[in-house]
Amino acid sequence: MNCTRIAYALLSALLLASSLPAAADVAPVQQDAAGNRLEALLQQGEQGADEPERYCTADGQWCVRALPSPGDDQPASLEVAERAGDAAEPQMRYVPIDVVDDGDLRVWPFIVRLAAGTGAGQAVADPQQAALQNVLVGGLVEVRTMYSGGGASATTLQLARIRHLDEGIQVDADVLSVALSANKMIRACFSERDFDQRAGACHDEYSFDAQLALATEGQDMPVLRYQTEASNYPAGVSPQRDSLAKGRLKKKDLRTEQDAECSYTRQFHFSDGVFHPDQALPDCAGYTEP
Repeated sequence: MNCTRIAYALLSALLLASSLPAAADVAPVQQDAAGNRLEALLQQGEQGADEPERYCTADGQWCVRALPSPGDDQPASLEVAERAGDAAEPQMRYVPIDVVDDGDLRVWPFIVRLAAGTGAGQAVADPQQAALQNVLVGGLVEVRTMYSGGGASATTLQLARIRHLDEGIQVDADVLSVALSANKMIRACFSERDFDQRAGACHDEYSFDAQLALATEGQDMPVLRYQTEASNYPAGVSPQRDSLAKGRLKKKDLRTEQDAECSYTRQFHFSDGVFHPDQALPDCAGYTEP
């Protein structure tokens, strides 16, 4: 039974990961009171085996690719292509993003297109630059690790702002970093006694999922709504302590339990060049760090 649960959880995670780009069916997805829009990015056609996947807005004005590190001690990057007006060729910008060894960088399949005149952070005298659109784009940094009898993965979303100023384009590489998803499977049964003590549930499973959306009350820069849900299986286990510290597991413990502290909602407001939460975030490293 527990093996079936694990296989189902792994299959569900794979299906969810593969479905993210396919969810980008329509745009805009959301719009706030200030006119900022959160849109899905659409995956563009077939890619070569060694060619990074490209995601674009429905009108083709913005496209994003995740590029690996070009060498030692150099960050990976998001390549952001902007096709402004009637320009024949897009303008290419690069957002540096640090990725640990064996980690992966993917495109967050959404873009926040800021309302006209929004997002520059200062007065722009050049009418051509002032007329161009500023945006928020994101990269998904995934890290993985293996344990004896289990493993873990965690994905962080890093948002960048691209804005047009009198002196040209400005890339603010990290205006928000938040945990977006994580899965952890730890512990194992090494004997019949372990199996009996754990009521057949030989692994502890921990899951964390988050969504980032636009709050409706945006003024100038958008207000971002961050909602999380964390859960554990069996009930009562914790990544911070031995599962059997409270004694033998019982059949009533063989259920998924929501972690109330790490299932929460925050709103992020923009000031001083970055997004700040309206309340401090709880410490959920047990879920979000492999």
